[in-house]
Amino acid sequence: MSEKYYQMKIKTDNPVNDLIVGFLSNVGAEGFIEEDDGLSCYFESGRWNPAYEREVSGFLTRLKEQREIGEFSVNVDEVVNQDWNKQWEDSVMPVEVTPEIVIKPSWKEYAGTARVVIEIDPKMSFGTGHHETTRMMVQMLSRYIKGNERVLDVGTGTGVLAIAAVKLGARACIAIDRDDWSIDNARENITTNNAAEKIQIVRGEMSSVTETGFDLVSANLNRNTLIYIGRDLYERCRSGGILLVTGILTLDEKDVVDSFGKIGFRLVNTLHEGEWSALAFSK
Repeated sequence: MSEKYYQMKIKTDNPVNDLIVGFLSNVGAEGFIEEDDGLSCYFESGRWNPAYEREVSGFLTRLKEQREIGEFSVNVDEVVNQDWNKQWEDSVMPVEVTPEIVIKPSWKEYAGTARVVIEIDPKMSFGTGHHETTRMMVQMLSRYIKGNERVLDVGTGTGVLAIAAVKLGARACIAIDRDDWSIDNARENITTNNAAEKIQIVRGEMSSVTETGFDLVSANLNRNTLIYIGRDLYERCRSGGILLVTGILTLDEKDVVDSFGKIGFRLVNTLHEGEWSALAFSK
């Protein structure tokens, strides 16, 4: 375990911690601790990039322009490793995403009656079901997976959506991510959930998947990335197939809907939770 970490301390005059955590989940933050005066985010030294500070400041500037916040500050310091993982693990509990589906961390027991139990060891990443985007995407999957679908999960992260898809009845799923750490974590979680026979993991960009004709494509990313790869997503879907996307702030929803509409997608469903949106499109 790395002895040196970078601590990014973020203060805003209006609490938007969920938005910040959602944004930073895409760049490899390993831990988050909410404090009375703000949010501290931790990066292992080997995964730190100075550009992250500029990206967060740009993100907060955009929230300020949208009047979500007023003043903010971002400060970065080097810190010695502490047992943040233990603090975080103690706080993570099983989440019943729907009455039929629960996502639980590997270190906690679940004694409920949900039919589908997904066990995730997220290693301080997303995918535990505690973030709105994960919950909404699983809810969308439970609505659109009827059985025997071929699924593509773009930006799989912990692998939670790929696992949910096959546990809900999909016959096969390709899970793609460009981050080595995410690939390793997804592989562990897929094995734990006895889903390795149905899920193929691919390391790389969208171009690494040449197959088309997927019945359902899921992508929990962010506004800019989704718009950038929109045509690639369209090309991977079969005619009449479903695309599920999230990682979108509600204030950005119209931009994504308009962009995807120009490509040829038709919006068929939306979910909202907190400041986040999840969208379902048909090709």
